[in-house]
Amino acid sequence: MMKRKCILLLVLISGLLINGKASAQTIQIQGEQTGILDADTVLLAGEVFVPENGILTFLPGTRVTATGFFGFQVAGSISAQGTAGLPIIFSVSDTAGFSNPENGRGGWNGFNFMNTNPISDSSVFSNCIFEFGKAYGDSLEKMGGVFNIRNFNRIRISDCGFNNNRAYYWGGAIFAESGNIMIHNSSFDGNFCGTPGPPYGYGGAVCFRYSTSELLSCRFTNNSSTGIGGAVSFEYSDVLLQSCIFHNNFSGLGGALGYLRSTPGRPVTGNLFTGNSSIFFGGAISCNRANPTFINNTIAGNSSDSYGGGFYCNDSAVPVIINTIIYGNYAPSGEQVYIWDVYSAPEFYYCNVEGGPAAFGGTGGTGFNSPYLNNLDTVPGYTEIEPHPWSLADDSPCINAGNPDTSGLILPDVDLAGNPRLTGNRIDIGAYENLSGATGIKIPGPDFTFDYYPNPFSEELKFTFPQNNIGHISIRINDIEGREVLYVRNITSGYYIWNRGKMNDSRIKAGIYLVTVTIGNQNSVARVICTD
Repeated sequence: MMKRKCILLLVLISGLLINGKASAQTIQIQGEQTGILDADTVLLAGEVFVPENGILTFLPGTRVTATGFFGFQVAGSISAQGTAGLPIIFSVSDTAGFSNPENGRGGWNGFNFMNTNPISDSSVFSNCIFEFGKAYGDSLEKMGGVFNIRNFNRIRISDCGFNNNRAYYWGGAIFAESGNIMIHNSSFDGNFCGTPGPPYGYGGAVCFRYSTSELLSCRFTNNSSTGIGGAVSFEYSDVLLQSCIFHNNFSGLGGALGYLRSTPGRPVTGNLFTGNSSIFFGGAISCNRANPTFINNTIAGNSSDSYGGGFYCNDSAVPVIINTIIYGNYAPSGEQVYIWDVYSAPEFYYCNVEGGPAAFGGTGGTGFNSPYLNNLDTVPGYTEIEPHPWSLADDSPCINAGNPDTSGLILPDVDLAGNPRLTGNRIDIGAYENLSGATGIKIPGPDFTFDYYPNPFSEELKFTFPQNNIGHISIRINDIEGREVLYVRNITSGYYIWNRGKMNDSRIKAGIYLVTVTIGNQNSVARVICTD
């Protein structure tokens, strides 16, 4: 009897586990929703409304699939925090008709923050993938294929991917008006906005209006719009655009970036613009009645079918360009820079501009008389080695040729390759910093080799030497200004550990150091990076 009871109990428990697992695997949602959605697959079966003070949470690894043109109306907040190995995916079950801008077929309706209480909790999206979002409907709903944000600031997006989204008007993936949001470490590929006629599309991937936002360390590829800004468009906005890569984007004006009617206080810094193109003006960048500051960018290999292969100004635009490479771009007129009107007056300082002012196109280019100081006109000298072919070769004339005064430039800590942004006595021109500038001299070929690990380091750095020379080895370490911070002679073991913390020396700070190991009359030199 007892045995039969145990068997029945096991069967009952097994049944409950199976039923529980089945119900947890796939669920359908619509209407008002809050709480944690604990399921592998969430089917969006209708519009979802997140009420004020409510939080809707998606778990890592969840796949959210819209069964029709449905989305999320958010008055409260969203938490969608995946992981690198378990991203949260938002998509649609059937993409047929996605390319038709006149209806919502083939897409889903994204996240709409249009009636959100300004003091609602923050919405956080990390390690998410958004695809086939589509903005369609009345005039307010035609912006932002995935995110349509108005009058709300508390949104953070990081480590996300936006692929193949579109909007009828502006912001193929993200549109924000009076939305001061943060977007970090995310990628945008194949997004689109606009119609063939007015109002044309602004910002194939991202469009900001009246916003003070951050767009940091993102990658934009293959995005397009029918109007201005194939990848991003900023209007009446002050955006910190930093450490981004723009490649192969396309628009009518500003193949990668379109700046309109803005006098931002924060700069466009440390970005790479390459392979972008436009039909009319500015293969990479278009400034229309806008006065942003561009610092340490590389604008190379872009093109326009008409005017300004690299950089375009119109309608009293007065941008300031510092430490920037504008070289190797193409257009029938004004290959590097085209200035449409005499009221536009860009300023150039410590740049490398192919052809200089003599090659500028447009009425404003022909009569150019703005400040043009300490600039170069020479082949930049790239490494042409993946994954950073636009980084500077060791013999590049752009090394240590930037503005010697970097105070107030709002530079990133590292360049696009992860190297310290400032090495040596002066910053380099362009989006990359070459480490050979750390001492102002070339490192000679080694007479022997030694190992050092880890590099970069924060506390300890271990050096390992050739074993047959113990007792005749010395090591000397200098900072980037040539000051000696360590000198040890007659090392009697096969290794030496440099412990930064134990030395308690105020001179040993984060930065680049030159290490010279000497055995007899032979030397070997290496550069190491110390971090905080």
